[in-house]
Amino acid sequence: MFLLRQCFVLISLTLFQASSPASLPSSATDLLKFQDSLPLHSQKLLPWNQSSSSPCQWPGVSCYPTKSFQVKALNLSGYGLSGILNNSISYLCLHKHLNLLDLSGNHFTGVIPHLLGNCGQLNTILLNYNALEGSIPADVFKSKKLVQLDLGYNSLSGNVPPEVSFCTNLEYLGLYNNYLSGELPSEIFSLPKLNFLYLNTNNLTGLLPDFLPSCAISDLWIHENAFSGSFPFTLSNCQNLTAFIASQNNFEGVIAPEIFKGLLQLEVLYLDGNKLEGEIPQTLWGLENLQELVLSGNKLNGTISERISQCPQLVTIALSGNNLVGHIPRLVGTLQYLTNLILFDNKLDGPLPSELGNCSSLVEIRLQNNLIGGNIPPEICNLENLEVLFLSNNFIEGRIPRQIGRLSNLKILALYSNNLSGIIPSETTNFTKLTYLSFAHNDLTGEVPFDLGKNSPDLDRLDLTSNHLYGPIPPNVCHGNNLRVLTLGDNRFNGSFPVEISKCWSLRRVILSNNLLEGRIPTDLERNSGVSYLEVRGNLLEGKIPAVFGSWSNLSMIDFSGNKFSGSIPPEFGKLENLQSLRLSSNNLTGRIPFDLSHCRKLIKIDLSKNQFSGKIPSEITSLEKLESLLLQENKLSGAIPDSFSPLQGLFELQLSSNMLEGPIPCSLSKINHFSSVLNLSYNKLSGTIPGCLGNLDKLQILDLSSNSFFGEMPTELNDMISLYFVNISFNQLSGKLPTSWMRIVASYPGSFLGNPELCLLGNDARYCKNIREGHTRRLGRHVLAGVIICVIISMALLCSVVYIIAVRVLQHKIHRDHSLLRQCQSHTEDLPEDLQFEDIMRATEGMNEEYVIGRGKHGTVYRTESANSRKNWAVKKVSLSGDNFSLEMRTLSVVRHRNIVRMGGHCIKDGYGFIVTEFMPGGTLFDVLHRHEPRMVLDWDTRYRIALVDPSFEEGLDIVSWTRKKLEENAECVCFLDREISFWNRDEQQKALKLLELALECTESVADKRPSMRDVVGSLIKLHERSVNDRDIRTKKASSDSSSSMQENQDNSSCVGAISMPCTHA
Repeated sequence: MFLLRQCFVLISLTLFQASSPASLPSSATDLLKFQDSLPLHSQKLLPWNQSSSSPCQWPGVSCYPTKSFQVKALNLSGYGLSGILNNSISYLCLHKHLNLLDLSGNHFTGVIPHLLGNCGQLNTILLNYNALEGSIPADVFKSKKLVQLDLGYNSLSGNVPPEVSFCTNLEYLGLYNNYLSGELPSEIFSLPKLNFLYLNTNNLTGLLPDFLPSCAISDLWIHENAFSGSFPFTLSNCQNLTAFIASQNNFEGVIAPEIFKGLLQLEVLYLDGNKLEGEIPQTLWGLENLQELVLSGNKLNGTISERISQCPQLVTIALSGNNLVGHIPRLVGTLQYLTNLILFDNKLDGPLPSELGNCSSLVEIRLQNNLIGGNIPPEICNLENLEVLFLSNNFIEGRIPRQIGRLSNLKILALYSNNLSGIIPSETTNFTKLTYLSFAHNDLTGEVPFDLGKNSPDLDRLDLTSNHLYGPIPPNVCHGNNLRVLTLGDNRFNGSFPVEISKCWSLRRVILSNNLLEGRIPTDLERNSGVSYLEVRGNLLEGKIPAVFGSWSNLSMIDFSGNKFSGSIPPEFGKLENLQSLRLSSNNLTGRIPFDLSHCRKLIKIDLSKNQFSGKIPSEITSLEKLESLLLQENKLSGAIPDSFSPLQGLFELQLSSNMLEGPIPCSLSKINHFSSVLNLSYNKLSGTIPGCLGNLDKLQILDLSSNSFFGEMPTELNDMISLYFVNISFNQLSGKLPTSWMRIVASYPGSFLGNPELCLLGNDARYCKNIREGHTRRLGRHVLAGVIICVIISMALLCSVVYIIAVRVLQHKIHRDHSLLRQCQSHTEDLPEDLQFEDIMRATEGMNEEYVIGRGKHGTVYRTESANSRKNWAVKKVSLSGDNFSLEMRTLSVVRHRNIVRMGGHCIKDGYGFIVTEFMPGGTLFDVLHRHEPRMVLDWDTRYRIALVDPSFEEGLDIVSWTRKKLEENAECVCFLDREISFWNRDEQQKALKLLELALECTESVADKRPSMRDVVGSLIKLHERSVNDRDIRTKKASSDSSSSMQENQDNSSCVGAISMPCTHA
């Protein structure tokens, strides 16, 4: 019994010892200590089984085959381990014969342990893809046995240690995707066996060091740093170099041709995103093994050499974003392996080479934003592997080839902004993989193929904007229910509203503006929760706006302006919680503005102008906090302006003109902190005094209170409106002094203060203001005296009243006419072409840089700019608003229509300047043509005559002389053909202008005998000049007379203005 008990104890003890770590080899014990040093959750990620007597069978552990339990390599890559590496590395370094340590793809933190420089027999250390930080310790490079070191994708900082030169056997060094900085030590290129060097995506700076004559590097990646200077000539020493990637740095200067002479093994060359200049070296085209050539985003110029055919292995050519000129070489067609041809954003011209059709491997062609012309060669349609074809923003003309349907793998077809004509081929319906199709901004006509989109279930975007397309909108464009963007604006599409879009749940953006859609929108449209942008302005749609749009819950912008809609705004619109912009202007909408719109808390812009809305303005709407622009002008709104504005609002534009609003200006308006653009309350029935609280609007630029019933003196607090550059308070009953700061506006826009007889326009001249008040008192006294001598005075009063009313009414009409355009443009401070933003102007001209000046005039400077989307060129004239030059030019360009005068495209007002956008004419200024053009342009008499006189834009095809005579015959007193500014001239200058007109008509008599001789013409001109000089001397002497005489002279001039202007108003 005792013997049995002893045997049981012995067996149990043996089993216990066998299962305990003490029975394991030391290498296993050291590994378990490493495991125990990790956080608990990481310990569970290491599946090391202690029951196994040999650690060599544990996952990630490799041992020497001839040595018992000695660990040779430890590969724990991608286990998801974490913890501070410096706290655990010592247990791994207990393995004296360890030569490979791979901890990549984990979550280790802390610094790189110094101990790694003396850790076993390590020749490979892989710590990439962790979260290590701090600097790289120099001790890591102490080991001469180190062959491979990868520290990429960490958060390391500091410099690259020069001690890297100690690792004379190093073949692979990866320091990529860190935060390393400073200059690169020259020692790094002295390593004789270094084959792979990856330094990309850091903050390294300075010049690239020289390379050894025995350079062994085959892969050199240094992209996404801040290296500068030029490439060293010694780079050509790296004769084994197969991949050189130096993108996104600050390298500059000309690429030395000598560099590529020794790089005959080069297969991959990426130099994009630098500041390289000059031409592409001819030696580069001698690299027979080159497969990828990427030089995009530099300042390279010159042409693409025909020697490109000497690189037969080319797969990718990317030269976009440079200043390359000339034709695309035809020998590109010999590159049978070419898959990507990327040449966009250059100045390449000439036709598309038909030889491109021989590059059967082509997958991607991007040639947009160049000067390429000619037709689309049908041979391109033979590229069966082509997936992307970008030819937009060029000068390609002719028809879209019918063979285009052969491109069975095409996914992206972008031909917008060219000069393509003809119809859209029905073969475009054959694309089964199409995701993006744009033919916008061309001259295409005809109907769109009925089945467009039917066979393209993945179609994501369709853009046919700005063509001459007509007929119905194709019903199958959303056949696959993947269409997100549908833009068909600026065409002639007719028929009814496309109800199919309500069934397209994928749609986000729909633009059908400026077409001929007509009829009513069905009230039974389906609910759509996808569309966020719906623009249908400028059509012929009528009837009521369907309430179902209130259930399109994702709508953020609705634009139904410029149609014939009637009825009221559906109150259901108040359910649109995402609505930011509501534009219903220029319709026939009636009824009250629904207060339900106040539930749309995200509203930024409301434009209900030019309708027939009546009733009061809901205070719930004017108090919307995010509302920036509220346009309600030209309606029939009545009642008072709601006193519900608050400092929390972002309102900066309020247009309430041309309504029937009554009462005072609410002071809550002055509480809006960012009210910076327009406050227009003109042409209403507002009354009371102008409140001094408006002085708090120190950011406001335009204030229009004209044609109301405001009375009383101007508050001095209005001096605080320091940002104003335009004010109109004309035709009220205001009196007293103007704010001092407004005197500069009086000088620029004197008509903006007319119709206020008791208003003092001479600032602080107390005597003048006193005279006005005393004059008013004397007039009252004369009315009392009129009771005594009533007959005489009534007659005189009636006569004076008639003269005064005629003069004032003429002036009022004149001022109203002259300033209506200005009010219109300044109430809309930005009315630019659809494809041009103010940001485009500033970007394209680099902030109005002198480099982009194309002309200068008396009143402003003209710059060349372009739109970001269509790349169309525009001319922008910058005019100061300190004078009346801006309003004068705006009025002239708006009225004048002539084939030899550029068309105005739009305008905007920013920071005290007006910017007038016109068509860009590339031929230079008239001064250049007349005086600087070489060779000089010869204009014979016939050409000059046609330029000066003949113009079909005049009615009935008349020339300007015949048109003038016709107008004089219709009304001998009408002088509407003269510049309207003549009404501001004094009487003598007006008579002089009429004399010149008479002389001009005599000189253009159809019968030669009736024309005056040249001697007579010169004599008449001299007499006119002498008379003008004499009259000026007389006026100078009269300037010293008393003020009453001056006032009488002004009254006489007013009569003259009336005599000349009145007939014009009826023309």
